[in-house]
Amino acid sequence: MEIVLDPELQAVVDAAAAANPNPPDVTKLPIEMFRAGYVMVSQQGSLTDIACDATTDIEVPGAAGNIGARLYVPAGSGDTVLPGLIFIHGGGFMIGNLDSHDSVCRQLANGAQCRVIALDYRLAPEHKYPAAVEDCIAAATHIIQSAADYGMDPSRLAVGGDSAGGNLSAVLSNHFAAAGLKPFVMQLLIYPGTDHGVETESRRQLQEGVTLDRKVLEYFYEGYLGGLDVDMDDPRLSPAKARSFEGVAPAHIVTAQYDPLRDEGRDYGELLKAAGVEVSYKCYQGLMHGFVCQTGVVTSAKNAVDDMASVLAQAFK
Repeated sequence: MEIVLDPELQAVVDAAAAANPNPPDVTKLPIEMFRAGYVMVSQQGSLTDIACDATTDIEVPGAAGNIGARLYVPAGSGDTVLPGLIFIHGGGFMIGNLDSHDSVCRQLANGAQCRVIALDYRLAPEHKYPAAVEDCIAAATHIIQSAADYGMDPSRLAVGGDSAGGNLSAVLSNHFAAAGLKPFVMQLLIYPGTDHGVETESRRQLQEGVTLDRKVLEYFYEGYLGGLDVDMDDPRLSPAKARSFEGVAPAHIVTAQYDPLRDEGRDYGELLKAAGVEVSYKCYQGLMHGFVCQTGVVTSAKNAVDDMASVLAQAFK
């Protein structure tokens, strides 16, 4: 498959290759080094100096004790009660944290004029599946029940995240719907992994040469699931395998043209539509997996996140 990246993104890729023509194999690095590098690269590529009225590091209940979280209050809102977004970062269930996705949370908070609580769930391989799922369910349950304590309107809450965070956001939406609850007005699924066992055309076409290639995908799956006896049809692992989508929150699904997860994001939207769920879908041309952390160097990536904020703002109305 010929890859024709957005010109600004191609310039970033070329500069990185020129600066480091023989980059290390990230799957061979010590996990702490991989994590630190991911945060550094994400911060270097993201918009800086996005001012919010406040950002506060807090703790919320997880499944095995409190986990870290960060509350964002958008610029100009002060103490006003606002809609709320629970944001779940990506990183293959193994990397990523509150700092790697700080910029996108600020951009969404200001753009949608909502309060954001980002979750720092437990990571694999130290905490394998279903630790991340259980942490996010516990944290979201608490935030939903205590929304007013965080200055959030409990009738206008959304959940969203990118990549692994998109997977977890879909799982959360399905979890609450299966329990007969409807806490969310929207689920924002940014290039989500939705079916761990699927072999789509985009996975076949984009095995090499992009941010997320087959080798890295398999590394993440091994870290998250390795050594476990897991049912690949478990809907907490693959939300596409949910037995029912009745009552699931409306979805806005975002993918990138050069992302091996592109087709399963699109196909998940079709599954939801067939079940009567309201779905909007946008595939951003010329971009690749991870673009929400490239908003400072790729204009179309910044514009894409602005688009997501606009969709959230409309849902909150």
